Amino acid sequence: MLKKIFGKKELDYINSLEALLEQQRSEKDSITARLEAKEEIARKAVSQKQVVEEELNSANKKIETLEYELSKLRQKTANELTFRNISNISKQAIDRYFIQISSIKAMENSLITLYLKSGESLSDLENINELLDSLEPKNISLIDKIGSSTGIVVFYDTNQMIREAVAPFLPVESSSWKLDNRFDTVPLQHLIEKEVDLLILLIHAGESFIGITGSQDSFTSHQIVRSSVKGKHTKGGWSQRRFEKLRDEDIQHHLKKVSSALHSMVKESGMEIDFIVASGDTRLVFETLKDLNYPVIERSLDVSVDKKNEDKILKEIWSSKRYEI
Repeated sequence: MLKKIFGKKELDYINSLEALLEQQRSEKDSITARLEAKEEIARKAVSQKQVVEEELNSANKKIETLEYELSKLRQKTANELTFRNISNISKQAIDRYFIQISSIKAMENSLITLYLKSGESLSDLENINELLDSLEPKNISLIDKIGSSTGIVVFYDTNQMIREAVAPFLPVESSSWKLDNRFDTVPLQHLIEKEVDLLILLIHAGESFIGITGSQDSFTSHQIVRSSVKGKHTKGGWSQRRFEKLRDEDIQHHLKKVSSALHSMVKESGMEIDFIVASGDTRLVFETLKDLNYPVIERSLDVSVDKKNEDKILKEIWSSKRYEI
């Protein structure tokens, strides 16, 4: 029938189109099937990604929690580690200390002597592993806790009978350690017996002490410098800013008076200053020191600026600090 209507050529063309259409439908079904398979894979991947992200977030939270707990534990441990005792040793009393320490003799090489310069740590020493193996971790932590601008000297018995550290009033000159049957006190003795001239600065707003000493017995010269400095303002606003500006001007005036007085004192003394021993308000101390070309020993002196405290200042300056570990 179709042959009569269209003719043979037209019918062949229609058949070829139908075959092509069927082929396209087949390809479409195949593509659709593959697309659906990929979409299913994608859905599963998204689902798996969400699961992984949730697990990752959970793991991160656990890590943060553990890090926080570890930080607290470390802080607690550090806070719980304390020295058995901390005391000052005057220059007069340290001779007896040397006699006692140097008289100790062990049956074997079990006595550690450690000299550590300021700014250096145990890790800077040679043969550090051997040293660390001889010290208990808690004792290492305690030694690390000693904040001394002059360094430290440690006398340590591996049998735990003696555990001492000394922060001398003058800087330790070199770092070293040894294991022997006696403690090596010679470098520390030489350091303590060294003749030096010290310039003392206790700097506070409106009230400062300056002095020069070459002996634990007296000051060569000393002076208390006082100026009128406004107290701190607690209210806010423009009034506070103006007040603080005026206070800063008072402080700068005071520092100029201190600087003038100490330069005159050094010049008149004719002494060669070996070290400046500085204490007081950190910012003001820094301001005072910036124009002075001397080695500086920073100390935290527990003494107020007062004429009646001159002997106490002198005693603290020439004292070393002893730590019983």
